[in-house]
Amino acid sequence: MSLSYAESLSYFPHKGKVGMPELNEKADDLKSKLDQFEQMIRQSHHTVVITGAGISTDAGIPDFRGPNGVWTLEKRGEKPSFNTSFDKALPTYTHRALCKLEENNYLHFVISQNIDGLHHRSGLPLDKLAELHGNVFSEECEACHTQTIRPTSIGSYCRKRTGNVCNSMKGRNKNLSCRGKLRDTVLDWEDPLPELALKLSEQHCAKADLCICLGTSLQIRPCRDLPRKTKKNGGKLVIINLQKTSLDSLANLIIHERCDYVMKYILEKLNLEFDEKSTLFNISKYSHVKKVILLYGKSKSGKDYIGKKLIEQFPALLLHINESLKVEYDKIHNEDLSDTYQKNMIKWEEEKCREDPTRFCRIMIEQNDQLCLSHPIWIISDIKSYREIEFFKTYFHDRLLIIHIEASNDIRQKRGWNLQSDINYSELDKNIPWSFVFFNNEQDNFNEQMNDLMKIINS
Repeated sequence: MSLSYAESLSYFPHKGKVGMPELNEKADDLKSKLDQFEQMIRQSHHTVVITGAGISTDAGIPDFRGPNGVWTLEKRGEKPSFNTSFDKALPTYTHRALCKLEENNYLHFVISQNIDGLHHRSGLPLDKLAELHGNVFSEECEACHTQTIRPTSIGSYCRKRTGNVCNSMKGRNKNLSCRGKLRDTVLDWEDPLPELALKLSEQHCAKADLCICLGTSLQIRPCRDLPRKTKKNGGKLVIINLQKTSLDSLANLIIHERCDYVMKYILEKLNLEFDEKSTLFNISKYSHVKKVILLYGKSKSGKDYIGKKLIEQFPALLLHINESLKVEYDKIHNEDLSDTYQKNMIKWEEEKCREDPTRFCRIMIEQNDQLCLSHPIWIISDIKSYREIEFFKTYFHDRLLIIHIEASNDIRQKRGWNLQSDINYSELDKNIPWSFVFFNNEQDNFNEQMNDLMKIINS
């Protein structure tokens, strides 16, 4: 429970100012400030957001220093009357709005002081997020420092050992798992912040021409000092919070309003509204799935052939994102096959993926729901973007394997490949830590590689 986290922290008397009154803008002032905020977002080239507990209160998670915050009530000898578990809490409109801004290149990095994992669960890419105080769903290996995000909360706080061991292949021997001891990632009061997350946060704030502070009173160092780096670089600071903050005197704009209200207004003005009901993917009914295997490979690399070989060996389901795309396109357009059919479908796919890059991943699972419910292993082909991989990583965490299937251009040409059918995969090649690389050329030992791949799936 979120309250149990607060009770697990060591005694610390200096919790900052608590219980300050909440303020509200007059209607005319609010409209003027929101329009000014919109223009700042449009004009910014590198925008950073710093989030605090105020963006999660609408998920049922209490804040700390508000009129009914955890530390405020503690000072009065009381406890919060509402306390949603981390496992049941769902991302708020603000969490999902930040994803939408990032997808459309209005937002470039998020720095969170929250441990609730809601940024992850909303689909924000891992490489665009620094969680300075930890994540209740995350464990870290004390040997190789690999972090693993679990589908349920760890149930441990303050960097304690969880009793689990690391299965990462990043240890001393690439063919053996690390087996290091795992600890939760949630910090106690005087624990040092994670070095890499803090370094990235400092770099992005120094680079930013706009720093937005959402739902935080900015009382905890060193996070409260990060906006100063943006100001020092000549950037602008916007603070959106119901209470006064420690950096109000530095701010170019202060908006005393609920974060969800502000973000709804901004997304509407930017024409980025979304269907609130369809933005979350219900993963709970797929808890039986033991492995999700993503097959990535260029045209005629043999990924479908390898997928078919795998389902001969495992109780697995082979899914194609491209098939779901075609079914959805035909359902809407009802076109006959013609010379322009493929071009029209590709253009339509690009438009829809700009709106939601994970659209066809979701549709693929919905279309095959009954089969997905009856198979413990999913093998998925036609992965094209980093965002699609992030979608599966968000929901399946350590159950995910990403397999890169390589084949030489000569071999691919023999199989009917032509240059025009290739997609630019440079983003994937550069960013993905592959679970296994399969060299599917005639001279390579296919059966030995299949055996190695099956051992990884079975591990």
